[in-house]
Amino acid sequence: MEKRSFKLRIVTPARVFEREVVHIRLRDESGFFGVMKDHADFLTVLVPSLCYFRDARGREQFLAVDEGIFSVNGGLAVLTSREVFESEDAEKLVDIVDRTFLQRREAEMSLREMLGDMERSFMEKTLLLLRGTP
Repeated sequence: MEKRSFKLRIVTPARVFEREVVHIRLRDESGFFGVMKDHADFLTVLVPSLCYFRDARGREQFLAVDEGIFSVNGGLAVLTSREVFESEDAEKLVDIVDRTFLQRREAEMSLREMLGDMERSFMEKTLLLLRGTP
C-alpha cells in the first residue's frame, strides 16, 4: 500500500515540531483550502483561524493559527506562525486561544501605557530644558 501521508513542519519562535499528516485544512485571505500528499508547490499568507489536519493514524487534530505563512515545497509542508496551538478538542482549543489572546491584549495595553508615560516624561523634560529651567 502506498504511503498517503506527508510531513508537516510547524515553526514558531518557541519551537519547531513535525507531524505526519494525510491532509490539512487551513485558511488564507481567499478562504479555506486543503492540502494532500503530492500537492503542487505552494505559498500563501495565513489569517488567524481554527484549522485542522488528519494525522497518519486517522486522528483529527485542531490547530489555532495566529497568522503566518504556509508553504509546500518538494512534498514538505511548512507552517510558520507567531503562535500555533494544537489540540484534539476544538472547544478546549478555543478556550486556550481566548485566554492567551486576552493575556496578550492586556500585556500590549500595559506596554502602550508605559510607552505613553515615557513619551510624556521625555516631552516634559525637553520643554524644561528648552525653557532653561531645571
